[in-house]
Formats: sequence, C-alpha cells, structure tokens
Amino acid sequence: MHSDRSTGNRTAEEIFDAGGKLIDPAVRRLVERLPSPLLDAVRYHYGWAGQDGGPVTGQPGGVGRRGLVLPLLCAGVDGGPIERGLAATVVGDLLVNTSIIHDDVLDRDPVRRGRPALWAAYGTECALMVGDALLGLAFSLLGEQSHPRTHQALRMMSDGWSRLCAGQMRDTGQEGRTETSLEQAIAVHEAKTADSLRAVFCLPVLFTDATSEQVEAVGRYGFHFGMAAQYHNDLTDVWPTLDRGRASGGDIRRRKMTPMVAAALASGHRDSQRLAAYYAGRGEPREEEVAAVAELIDRCGGRDWAVAQNLKHMRLAAEHLQKADPPPALYDDILAAGARYLA
Repeated sequence: MHSDRSTGNRTAEEIFDAGGKLIDPAVRRLVERLPSPLLDAVRYHYGWAGQDGGPVTGQPGGVGRRGLVLPLLCAGVDGGPIERGLAATVVGDLLVNTSIIHDDVLDRDPVRRGRPALWAAYGTECALMVGDALLGLAFSLLGEQSHPRTHQALRMMSDGWSRLCAGQMRDTGQEGRTETSLEQAIAVHEAKTADSLRAVFCLPVLFTDATSEQVEAVGRYGFHFGMAAQYHNDLTDVWPTLDRGRASGGDIRRRKMTPMVAAALASGHRDSQRLAAYYAGRGEPREEEVAAVAELIDRCGGRDWAVAQNLKHMRLAAEHLQKADPPPALYDDILAAGARYLA
C-alpha cells in the first residue's frame, strides 16, 4: 500500500480495509508486551476476546481502524511509502484508545459500541490501569524509533496529551453550567479533540522525509478534521444517522455544555429559557424529556449551527491538506476516506 497514483481509484471501504490490514497486526503485536491481567482486559476492549476470555459479542470497544487509517495515509504526503508512519500510527491508536477508556470512566458511560464499556465489564480501577498501560506503551514505542525527529515527536505527543487532559477537565467542569460561553465550549472541543488529533496526524509524517511545512499543514488538517468529527459526534449523539442507528442522548442526560447547546442558549430564541432551565437542573431525565430537549436545541438553532461548523471545518481541513502537497491520488484517497468516516 503506497501513495502512488494507482491508489486514486479505490473506494473508501477499500482504503479502510487496506489500512486496517497494516495497523491491526501492528497493534496486536505491541499490546502483547503487556502482562496478564492487563492483556486480558485490553483484548476485551479491542474486541479480540469476550469478557474473561469468552466469545466475542457486540462490536469492538476500541476506536477501530477506520479513524487511524487517515494519519497513516498522511505519511505519504512526500510521495514515499506510508509504511514509514506505521509505528507512529500505532502510537496514535494507543493514545486515542486511552482517551476513550478514560472518557467512558469520567462520563460513566456503561456501553461502548453495543456492549459493556471496559470499566463496566472489568471495573473502574482496571480500566484506569489499562489506559495508563496503553499510554506507557505509546511512549515506549515512540521512543524506540531511530529517527532525527524522534525527540520532536515525543514532545508533540506529550503536549497533545496534556491539552487533551486539560480539555477533559474543563469538559466535565462545565456540565450543567449554563453560564458557559460559546467560546468556552468551543475551546473544550479544541483542547479535548482537535489539538490531540493534530498530534496524532503529525506523528506519522514526522518519520518521513516531509518538510516541516508539510508536517505543519498535515497538523492543521488533523486539527480541523478533529473539530469536524467532534461536531459530527455532537450531532449523532442526539440525532442518529443511518449508519449509527439509535441516538444515545448521553450528552443531554449529562447536561453536557457542548458548543451546539451553548449556541442554542445564546440564540435569543423564545425557547432558549426553557432549554436553560433544563441544563440548570439536576437528576436523571425521562426519555420523553431527552427527546423534548433535543427538539428545543433544534428550534433554538443549535442543530443548524453545528452542521454549519462541521462543514466549515471539513472545508478548512481540505484546504490545509492541499497545502501539504500530497500526490493527487493520495489527496483524493484521504478526502474520500475522511468524508466516509464522518458520513
């Protein structure tokens, strides 16, 4: 799988399949370094085994390979083989899955992709230790790379992780706080998602012959793609897509102050006060109340605002990817895969 012109006619599914065949075995080999019982829990989280080693049920709990195929593809922006960025892509996989595990603990989400989340299956203490172990593996693998930019990559990874943690703290601290401004809510998305994905996208490119300008352009692409993905997640949590099935409504239940909600509250619409009353409240809402709040967000313009933000960041992502000057066929592949990922 190289970034030559012949790859330009593949479908998004073919791109994901080819990338997964590179990433999956590499992740499996790396996590085998972990001792039991950590390894048993990691296998469950990734969907390689059921709970306590039993048969697999539901979908894998991890992020899957689709999202990580995009950073791997970016390792070909200089025209060389994408395999050079494989180890750094595995590092990105571990970072993303660590954040998923910890995020589920913080939000007390009992389900991840149709089956019990790791903390619900193995306990909070185990989930936290698994997340920490994956993070340790990520630093270990990155530090093992023999390349002039290894030190830069380690610093970039560390900085991105620190921003993610700060964003997560602000995110949980703003739940139910109706005084949260739109700017503050957007800043959480930037720190929690976009800044960390900027690092995840940059890391594979650092281990190529790409120029510093190409690395920066890919980083900006990753940042805006991350923002688009976050708005997409905000929307599909409330209003499902055909691919994602029934919406969870988890953000509404936790009274999470997403930018979409902040925009609706600041709209001046006559229903914004009713929306504010819900977010200032406490307790577990009834199903019909969750549906009513979703309707209020829509009526107050939050849904349309989030859709517009998603489209804006997808456009900006494409512009920065173009500035990275990848081979034309690779550019087409990345855009096609990115659009399908957020479909």
